[in-house]
Amino acid sequence: MGYNVQAGCDAKHKLFVNNDTGSVNDTHALSPMALDAKELLGIESLDILTDKGYTTAKHLDICTKNGITPYSSPKDHSSHHNGRYPMVDFRYDNIKDTYTCPANQVLATNGSIYNKAGHKVKHYKNREACKACPVRDLCTTNKNGRFIERSIYQEALDENQKRVKEKPEYYRLRQQVTEHQFGTLKRQWGFTYTLMRGKQNVLSEVNLMMICYNLTRLMSILGPGVLRNRLKRLAPRLSNLFEGILAAINNFLLFEIHSNISKHQENTTLTAL
Repeated sequence: MGYNVQAGCDAKHKLFVNNDTGSVNDTHALSPMALDAKELLGIESLDILTDKGYTTAKHLDICTKNGITPYSSPKDHSSHHNGRYPMVDFRYDNIKDTYTCPANQVLATNGSIYNKAGHKVKHYKNREACKACPVRDLCTTNKNGRFIERSIYQEALDENQKRVKEKPEYYRLRQQVTEHQFGTLKRQWGFTYTLMRGKQNVLSEVNLMMICYNLTRLMSILGPGVLRNRLKRLAPRLSNLFEGILAAINNFLLFEIHSNISKHQENTTLTAL
């Protein structure tokens, strides 16, 4: 059992902005993390740089519709590696919603949307043309001919790929923005695993580590004196926060005490009987 910790970091000061943990991969984490960071920062728009694991069409689309511009490393289509015509050789007609293959045949869709491993896709094919195609062996081994799966959010994928291709230097900043923080936590501080179990407990432990990291970074950025003064201004709010935490702990302890007393009384009664 493991926990996949997600984290958002700002590019200017290399500070942790937000974090979460959930599934064992990054596939569905892009838009929830990006929207959370946008809300926490209180800004209208932002750019996000992510690695290939986050490149999911649906979440790219959600981001772009909410003022978030993603630069997420594009994934290669599986056909690039099977020795046959890759997807780039098939021309898509946005108006007719069709593909034209290298043999100049049109692959059409029936309009149905299929669910493939949580992704919404449409199928494009032309069985009759594939049967008599002279270059079929260069295209497919499927007895029903070549068919193409296209995400209903494919435009978001294409736009993202175009952005990354046009600004390769900008995308490469991703490693400089976030790898430094995790390298410090893991290599210098030895935070390679959590001591707690359960999502909320793990997040609490991760939050403490990231708060400590941010404080050390702020001391370097602002200097000890400025940081001390700014923390003093937060004292009233922090005091209220700690009071709430202490009250919750006290309530928990009182509940445990009462529960133990009730169990003891119940055992005593049973023994007497």
